Amino acid sequence: MAAGAALRLLLAGLCLRGWGAAEEGAPPPLPCTLLGPGGVPSPRPALLRLWGRGAPPPPDPDAPRDRDSDVIFDVTDPWDALAAAWAPPGAAPHCELSPTAPAPWAPAARSPPGLGGPWWVTTLATPTYGVTALLQGRPRPATPAAAPAATAVTAALSVFTATPELGGSPGSPLDLHCAFAAAPGPFALEWRHRHRGAGRRLLTYDSATAAAPVAAPGVQLLLGTTATGAREVTLRLAPLALAHRGTYVCVIFLPHAQAQQLLRLRVLEPPKVTLSPAPLVVAAGSVAELRCETSGYFPLDVEVRWLRRAGGTGKAVAIGQAAGESWSSGHRQGPGGTFSRSSGLRVGPARPRHHGDVYVCVVTHPALAAPLRVQSRLEVAGAGGPAVEDAVGLGLVAFVLGGLWLWLGPARRRPDPDPKKTQ
Repeated sequence: MAAGAALRLLLAGLCLRGWGAAEEGAPPPLPCTLLGPGGVPSPRPALLRLWGRGAPPPPDPDAPRDRDSDVIFDVTDPWDALAAAWAPPGAAPHCELSPTAPAPWAPAARSPPGLGGPWWVTTLATPTYGVTALLQGRPRPATPAAAPAATAVTAALSVFTATPELGGSPGSPLDLHCAFAAAPGPFALEWRHRHRGAGRRLLTYDSATAAAPVAAPGVQLLLGTTATGAREVTLRLAPLALAHRGTYVCVIFLPHAQAQQLLRLRVLEPPKVTLSPAPLVVAAGSVAELRCETSGYFPLDVEVRWLRRAGGTGKAVAIGQAAGESWSSGHRQGPGGTFSRSSGLRVGPARPRHHGDVYVCVVTHPALAAPLRVQSRLEVAGAGGPAVEDAVGLGLVAFVLGGLWLWLGPARRRPDPDPKKTQ
């Protein structure tokens, strides 16, 4: 471990909580966009047929050819890393496939004879899972011309994540999951961070020496092994900060090949909302203003709306954006990087019939599971009778005063005793 590196290697025999474990049976054939030179997509897609850990069955001469696919790939998936894109059951993953050449770990590395033949790289992506796999071609027995043309490949290296899109709040730790499946042997790891065109290496690790030559402050590496034999190389950000937002690249280097997986991180901070004054007390015929303060949020995507509920009962009705009726300031950024914003609503001229109306400030933000609502009640001076609390207070005062009158009244009317009768 490099001296002074802010890194902790947490060696834990962790199971992947279902990641990488495919359901029983092979997934259905998957149409896959076939990319040619320069990333130009082919007019017709390729077709991926996954066969799990076993070899695909021999081609059936009587099977009809798939007319919508130019190329069919029979994929042996030894660690079920590709098949996991279908678990839990849902929509088929987005798939891309293109020819490639395995990049060696070092420029002087030689490719052994087993690395010959065609190579392909495929990516499968869903909102909750992403995998990039290097597919090594292998020979297939000759088949009659009428049989479907298929290319037999094996997933030699699969790099996958169960958190391709994630978000968190500053101040708490956040794990960026990454794992890879390959034959046993040494590997190197690199975590990179990119944001707004700038990039940097956060962490590097070499399994042969168990050393991390590069480790940025506030990062931790969590190493483990999954139930299917894949190796976890999860990155922990502790604590999460606004500067951590952006794209992360988990790169796995094998002696004669490499692959990477992208993760996108959004840093979310929910807003704090206050509404003043509450209650809003005005004289009849007067105009007043409510002020809704939204502060401490990130990113900028905040929306403020106003609702009014007549008499405090019934359905709340949106208040229109008439000129001069409501206003909002621009976003103000604080020293910590979060933003604040002020919004106001002009109320009035107030009439006695408006007494008891409730005004609601509604704030929507990506960090909120549901909109925040704060409210203020309009009280028109002299428009309503005394409240229950006021009536109770007046009753207590009257009771005390009445008791004092009864107790002091007779004493004040009692005549002084005749001094002659007391002699």
